[in-house]
Amino acid sequence: MRTRASVLCVSLPLTLALLAVPANCNEKRPVLPVTISNARTIYVENQTAGAELYNTAYTELLKWGRFRIVDKTQKPDLILRLSSGNSVKFVEGDSSKPAPATQPTKESFAGADQAVPPGSTRISIVDAKTGNSLWSEVRKTNNPKAASHMLDGFREAFDRSSR
Repeated sequence: MRTRASVLCVSLPLTLALLAVPANCNEKRPVLPVTISNARTIYVENQTAGAELYNTAYTELLKWGRFRIVDKTQKPDLILRLSSGNSVKFVEGDSSKPAPATQPTKESFAGADQAVPPGSTRISIVDAKTGNSLWSEVRKTNNPKAASHMLDGFREAFDRSSR
């Protein structure tokens, strides 16, 4: 039979260990894939209905200066994809043949299949070689001030990962 003293001797170190856990342990700190930190070039792909978001993303990337922006023919390391969730892809077809089976997407990030709310844009970082999504978030972009901060989440995740 255990005495109170022996229970205290066992539980006291456990209690002290739990108290030593930092208060911010619940803070989510996702680590970006090394593919992003090793990347040098990026291509901006606009799948939204307008050019304003493309121009804003391009300008924000230039200000940041972390990546060299290239066109797709220059084989970028990463693709910054802007999507409003309303894009439709054209598939050529012959009415006498059945439509080709759709290929599953390689987007593996959480929420990739969720709809983008009106007034928002999905910002995705895609590995240009594999087509795999490496990072994504949905940001409000329904006004110029909000749109000018659309890359803040990516920059913050990048900064956290490089510490």
